[in-house]
Amino acid sequence: MKSDFSVDFFSDSRYEQLTAEISYKGQILCQLNKDKGANLVEVDFFIDSRLLSESVEMKFSLDEFIAILNETKLELLA
Repeated sequence: MKSDFSVDFFSDSRYEQLTAEISYKGQILCQLNKDKGANLVEVDFFIDSRLLSESVEMKFSLDEFIAILNETKLELLA
């Protein structure tokens, strides 16, 4: 099944550890960081972080979003 979510792992100068950015249909949604440890992974939500040629309705399945958050957290901590 194809997902409209995508994940990019990268080093962000605002954090000491690797971070993960989750996008939905190309629009940045949030970023996970593990600077406070494995039991305190934080999520930062973004609004209008990327200007796209078309507006993206930020409405999606809660189960799919929770699944992508959990998968991303596990990969970030690996």
